[in-house]
Parts: sequence; structure tokens; C-alpha cells
Amino acid sequence: MKGKQVVTKAIDKVAFNAIYKDKADGVYQTALHYSGNHHAAEEIVQAVFVKLYLNMDNVNEKAIGSWLLTTARNMAINCRRGLKREVLTEDIECCEFEDVTDAYNLEDDFIKKICADEYRDLAKKIFTELYHFNPRWYEAVTITYFLEKPQKEVAEIMGVKIEVLHSILYRAKKWIKKNYEEQFEHLSEE
Repeated sequence: MKGKQVVTKAIDKVAFNAIYKDKADGVYQTALHYSGNHHAAEEIVQAVFVKLYLNMDNVNEKAIGSWLLTTARNMAINCRRGLKREVLTEDIECCEFEDVTDAYNLEDDFIKKICADEYRDLAKKIFTELYHFNPRWYEAVTITYFLEKPQKEVAEIMGVKIEVLHSILYRAKKWIKKNYEEQFEHLSEE
């Protein structure tokens, strides 16, 4: 496309209210369908429109409908994944969506969502790299903490003595702390 420029029309602040009135119900229905939770769907709708408001200079007005629905779907899927599992290590705590029935502050909910996404991304990075570094450590941590199996059973599954499992878990936690403590502390400070 040499010499040809693609011109997109950004959303102006006046159009934002009209877009919200026109599209909020569809965004809610999408979020509800993928999250399966009314309260989470309401939070997702607000988070999607906050994201739109913050990025409206970068979103093409002609593609706004698909952008909103795709963003809602992705947030709902991430929410659902986050509620299905919990990272249980001494060094990482995940933020979770809370069922909020009273009036709440949109900004606080948006910040909680960002926090949950950042912690989830860090956990995903940690466990991906742990798997590549030492698959045996990854297996021990996953079975023990994600599947919440008793350590005695984990040792049997892995074919090791309980003392060996304790050593594997200790080393894995030490590796995680050594390599990710600074990133975790940085997220905690924000």
C-alpha cells in the first residue's frame, strides 16, 4: 500500500455518550454470555467503556461495535478463567472479582480489574518459564497448588518420597522468588 494512507475517524467525546446508550446492552449480553455471572458482566461493561473512553483516540469509529464486543468477550473469558483457578504460592496473591451489589466506584473496579489482569499475566509468565526451566518442578507445583492434592498423594503420583517432593517444592518456590520477587513487588506497589 505504498503511497496510500488509511484514514480512520477517531471517536470524539460527544459521540461517547451516544455509543454507550446504543451499545451498552449488547456489551452486557456478550459479557454475561461468556462470564456466566450477572455481577461480573456489569463490571465488564463498565471496564470496557472505561477502556474505550481512555483509548477513544485510537479506536476507529466504524469498527466500534466489533471492538466493544470483542473486548467484552475477552474480558469475560479472562474473568471466568481467573475465577476457576487461584495461584496459591507464598509469593503471589491474585486479585479476584468480588460480587458487589451496592453502589461502587467505577474507578476502583477498573483498577481492581487491571490488578487482576497484571497478576494473572505475571503468574502465567512465571509458570510458563518454570515449565521450560524445570518441567518436574512445574508438575509438582501445579499438582500441589492448582489441583490442591495432598503432598503425600503428589509424591505418589510423581513416584518420589515425600521428602523429595518437599525439596522440589522448596527449590521451585526459591526459583520463583529469586526470578520474580522484584516484578511482584513492583505490581504490589502500584
